[in-house]
Amino acid sequence: MSKRRNASVDPGTPKREIRAEAKVTKKAGKVDLILAKAKLATAKASKRKALVALIVVGIIAYYLLSSGGGLGIIEKVKGFIPFLGE
Repeated sequence: MSKRRNASVDPGTPKREIRAEAKVTKKAGKVDLILAKAKLATAKASKRKALVALIVVGIIAYYLLSSGGGLGIIEKVKGFIPFLGE
């Protein structure tokens, strides 16, 4: 009983060429996976950078408001907003 060949492979193609095509396909798949991982790492890094910037801004705002150093700025903002200036 003979083995069935893959339907996508031409029956007249030598086995050596089939193996070469399989190697190329496998390498291309690995390259695609590496590129996808690199893209994901870049996206995560940019997200973390934005998160750190937001946390730093929050900490600075907290210290300004809690120490009273930003009191002049708060009073100016309250002057522009009618319901806070009461």
